[in-house]
Amino acid sequence: MDFIPVARTSSIIRTQSTTSQQQTSKLNIKGNIVQPVSDEQRRAAQLELDRMNTSTSRLLQMTSVLPISEAIVNETRVALNYWSRRWYIHFHPGFGRAAKGSQLSLQALRQWDMHAHENINNINTEALADFDSIPGGTNSQLEESQTKQEHHIQQQGGGDHGARQAERLLDWSVQNNLAPHGVFDMSNETSYIKVADKNLATSSNTICANIVQTYLLPCEFGGFGGSNELVHEGTNDAMLPKHLIANASYVRALADATRVMNKMKRLHTTYPDEVPPDTLSILTELTVWSKRAILLNEIQSKDSVAGSNTGSNNGSNLLELLKTLDDKEDPDGVDDVKKYTLQGCLDHMETILAEAESRYASTKDDRIRPTVDWYNHIIGAWARSDLDDALKRTHQFLHGMEQYGKTDEEINNDTDGNIRRCWAKPNTITYNSVLFCLARDQGSGRAKAAQEMLKSMKERYQQTHDESIRPDEVTYGTVLHALAQAGLAYEAEAILDSLEDDYNAFMDQVDQESESSSSQQIIAADSVIVPSLTIYNSVLNAWANSYQRNAAERSESLLERMKVLCRTGRNTNVDPDMISMSTVMKCHAQSKTKEGTERAEELLNQAIAMYHQGNWKVKPDSIMLNCCLLGWANISGVEGQDQSSIAAERAESLLRKMKTLQKDSSLMDIPQDTQSYNIVLDYDDLTPNSASYNICIDAYARRGDHARAKSLLDEMIAVSEDGENTRPTIHSFAAVVNALAKSDAVDSVEQAQMVVRNVEELDYVSPNSVLYNSLIDCVTKNGGINAPSEAEEILAKMQQMYNNGHSDVRPNSYAYSMVLTCCARSRDDGAAERADRILMNMEQMYLDGHSDVIANDRCYSAVITAWARSGSLHAVKRSLELLDKMEQNLKEGKPHGRPNAHCYNACIHAIAKSSLSGSGKAQKCQDILQRMIAQREKGFLDSSPTLVTYSTILNACAYATGNQRDKEDAFNLAKSSLQTLIESDTLEPCISCYTNFFLVIARLLKPGRVRDLLAEAAFNEASANGRVDKQVEENFRKASPKVASMLLS
Repeated sequence: MDFIPVARTSSIIRTQSTTSQQQTSKLNIKGNIVQPVSDEQRRAAQLELDRMNTSTSRLLQMTSVLPISEAIVNETRVALNYWSRRWYIHFHPGFGRAAKGSQLSLQALRQWDMHAHENINNINTEALADFDSIPGGTNSQLEESQTKQEHHIQQQGGGDHGARQAERLLDWSVQNNLAPHGVFDMSNETSYIKVADKNLATSSNTICANIVQTYLLPCEFGGFGGSNELVHEGTNDAMLPKHLIANASYVRALADATRVMNKMKRLHTTYPDEVPPDTLSILTELTVWSKRAILLNEIQSKDSVAGSNTGSNNGSNLLELLKTLDDKEDPDGVDDVKKYTLQGCLDHMETILAEAESRYASTKDDRIRPTVDWYNHIIGAWARSDLDDALKRTHQFLHGMEQYGKTDEEINNDTDGNIRRCWAKPNTITYNSVLFCLARDQGSGRAKAAQEMLKSMKERYQQTHDESIRPDEVTYGTVLHALAQAGLAYEAEAILDSLEDDYNAFMDQVDQESESSSSQQIIAADSVIVPSLTIYNSVLNAWANSYQRNAAERSESLLERMKVLCRTGRNTNVDPDMISMSTVMKCHAQSKTKEGTERAEELLNQAIAMYHQGNWKVKPDSIMLNCCLLGWANISGVEGQDQSSIAAERAESLLRKMKTLQKDSSLMDIPQDTQSYNIVLDYDDLTPNSASYNICIDAYARRGDHARAKSLLDEMIAVSEDGENTRPTIHSFAAVVNALAKSDAVDSVEQAQMVVRNVEELDYVSPNSVLYNSLIDCVTKNGGINAPSEAEEILAKMQQMYNNGHSDVRPNSYAYSMVLTCCARSRDDGAAERADRILMNMEQMYLDGHSDVIANDRCYSAVITAWARSGSLHAVKRSLELLDKMEQNLKEGKPHGRPNAHCYNACIHAIAKSSLSGSGKAQKCQDILQRMIAQREKGFLDSSPTLVTYSTILNACAYATGNQRDKEDAFNLAKSSLQTLIESDTLEPCISCYTNFFLVIARLLKPGRVRDLLAEAAFNEASANGRVDKQVEENFRKASPKVASMLLS
C-alpha cells in the first residue's frame, strides 16, 4: 500500500487517425500514464509552497500557543498534511505526477544523498524567513524563483525536505500539546486521501505514516536514484526507476523512518484516545521493519552496494552506521539481536503481526482489522531474504491466506489442519512475492514450481473473476525470469506465445470497433497483458541459458519478431535494446562455431551502426564486446587451421578494434536529440574492461601461448593507470599461470612463481586458491624431480595463509588432488609414501572439522597410481587396502572416495607392474574384475569395467610367470577379456588390446598349430576393425612368424 496517494491510472487505448504515426500505432499502453505538468500547474505548486513556508515559519517561531485556538490547530494540521504528503507530490521526481523535469526536482533529489544528518531539532528559521514569494507571470521569473528554491534546498536538505519539515511540526505539535485538540484528526481531510478503506482514510496515524513513507523513498529509488539520469516520459516528465541499492542513503532513510515510527508509538502511549494503534500504524511498523530486513539481508549476504568500491560502503560499515543513527529511545525496548540480525528482524515482524491479529480477534474492532498489506510486507521480507526456510515461510503464509473465509471444518477437510491462520485473502502482490522467492534460486525445480503457481493463479482468477488476484506483468515477468535462469526456453516461449495470442485477440477487437465507429474511441485495456520488452528479453535469456543447439536460431527469430512488431506499430514497446542484442549475441557465441561467432560480431557492428544513427537503446557496451570475445575464445574449431590459434588472434583483433573505435573522435559527432534522455552519445561503455582482457588471456592460455597471455596482462597493468576499469583481476594472473602450465617453456615454473610473487606484492589484488592451484598444476606438469616436494610446499603455504586469515586461499580437495597427481607422475623415490601420507592427512583434517577437504575418488586414484609406479614390494598390498577402504566408504555412506572404474583400473595397473609370480597376477586381476562387475550389478554404474580395464588386464596377463598351469590361467583370462570386448555392444577392442593379446600368445602358448590358428584369427579380427599398426604387426610376428609372414607379405 502507498500511504501517499500515487497516480496509478488504468491503461488506456486511444484509437485516432489524424496522423500516419497514430494510424500505425492504434494502441499505446503503458502501466502508468503520466500527464505532462503545465506551467500553470507548476506556478500553483510554487505558490502553495510559498504559503506553506510562511505558515510553517510563523508556527515554529511561536514560543507559546496558549490559549490553543481552533485556528492554530487547523493551520498546523494543514501544514502537517502538506509537508508530509503534498510537497512530495509536487516536487519529488519519484512521484508520477510531480512537477518533474524542473531544476528544483532534480536538485532536491541530488541534495538528498549529500544531505548531512542534522539534529532534527535544529530549525533554520532564518532560511525559512528568507524564502521569498514566487511571482506569477513570466518564465524568467519562474526560473529566478527556481534558483532561489535550489539555494533553499542546499541550505535545508534535499528530497527529504518535506518530511523533515513535517517532523519539525510534529515535534512542535506534541510539545505544545495539540494532540488532544484534534491536530491529528483526519475526519475532515478525506479529500486529500484516496484509499478504499474508510478507516485508513480517517486514521489519526496518517501524518506519521506519510512522514515515514517519504523518509523511506531512498529505499525505493536507491539514494537519489542511483544515477544522474532520469527516464523521461515527455517534455516535462522525468521518472526515476525503482531499484534497491544498499548504501549510506538507504541507512539514513531507514534511521529517519525508524525515529518517526517510534514517535508514533509514543503518541499511542501518551494519547491513547486521540492517536490509538490501528491498521495504518501496524502497516507503518511492518513497512519500516521490512525495509530493515531487506537492508540486513544485503549486509549479511555481502551483496554489492552502490557508490564507490571503497571500504566505506561495505556491509560492516553500513551496519555500524545504522547503529550510530538509530533512535536510542525505543519505546518497545527491542533488543539488538532483533534490530541488527535478519532472523531477529523477521521474528519481530511476525511478533508485531501476531499481537495485532490477536487484538483484532478478541475485539473485532474494524479500526485494527488486518489487511493483505500486512501479510505482503512480511512475505516480501521473507522472499528477499537468503535464509534457508524463506520459501517455506512464504508458502505457509500464502496457504493460510488462501484459506481465509473458510470455516474451521472446511479448512480441516481441505488440509491437515496444521496451517497458519490469516485474516486476509491473498492478492496478486502476495503471489508475486512468493514467485520472487522461487525465482531467486536457479534450477528447473523452482522454475517449474513458479510455472505451476502461475497456472494456479490463472485458474483461480477464471473461477472467481476476482481482479485482485489476476496475474499481471510482474507475475509473468517473474515466472519467465525463473524459467530463463533454468534455461527452460521452450516453456518460456510457450508463455510468451500465450500472451501474444491474448494480445492479438484484443487488438483484433480494437480494430473491429475502430472500423464500426468513425469517432475517436477510448477503450479500457485492463483485461490484457501487453508483452513488454522485459518479457521478450527474458525469453531471449532463456534461450541463451538453454544451451540448445538451435538456441541461436530461435533467439534470432524472436529478435526479428520484436523488430516487426515495433515497425508495424503492433507493439511499439518491444523495440530491441542493448539487452536484446547482447543476449542474441551470447546465443551465437555459445554455439562454438565460426559462423555463430561471426554472426555475433556482425550483430555488434549493427548495434554500432544503429547507435551512430541515433538509436540510443542499442548503445554498444562492454557486455556486447565480451560476448563476441567469448565466442572466439570458445570456438570449437576453424576448418583447415589451428583452432586455438585462430580463436585467440580473432579475439585480440576484436579487442584492438574496439579500443580504436572508442578513441575515434569522428564517431563523437553524433546529433544529440533533446528528447534522447540526456544521454551523452559516446562510446565510453564500449571500452574494453578487465573481463574483455581476461577472455583474450584465457584464449591464449588454452593454447599454452604464455608469451601473448603475459603481454596482454602487462598491457592491462599499463592501461589501468588511467582508470580501474581495466585493472587486472586475480583471474588475469591465474590465467597467465595456467598458460605457463600448458606451455613447454623450460623456465615455465620459474615464470609462474614470479607471477605469483607479483600478486603477493600488489595492493589492489589478493591471491586466492585458484592462483595457487594453477601454480601447483604448473609444477605438476613442468616441474623436475623435486616437483612433489615443491607442490606440497605450496599446499603447506596455502594452509598457513588460511590460518593467518586469508580466507580465499583455503586449500580444498582440488588442491590436494593436484599435489597427489604430482606424486603419481613422479619417479622420485618415496613419492608413493608421500602421497599416502597426504591422503591420510586429508581424512584426519575432515574429522577435525575441515569439511571442504574430502579425500575423493580422484585423490585415491592418484595414490594408487603412485604406488603402481613406485616399484615397491608393498605396492599391490597397499593398493588393494586402499581399494577395500573405498568400497567400505561406499557401503557406510562416508563422503570420502568411493570406487569407480578409474580406481579399479589403477589397482589393476599396480598388479600389472608388480613382480608377482605364479598365478598371482592373473588371479588378482580377475578378482578385481569380478568386484567391478558386482558393483555394477548393485547399481553403481561408475564401477563398470571399461576398455582400459580389459586392456590393462591383457597387459598384466602378458607378463604372467610361473608353471604351465599358471600360464594357462593367465591365457584364459586374457582370451575371455578380448572375447568380452569383441562381443560387447558398448566397447570395442583398441590397438593396445590386440598388441597385448599377441604378446600373450607369444609368451604363454607353445609354438604349434593351435597358436598359429589363434594368432591368425586375432589378426583377421583386428584387420577387419581397422585396429592394425606397426606394433600390432610386430607382436603378430612374435606370436606366429609363419602366419604373419604369409599374411603381411
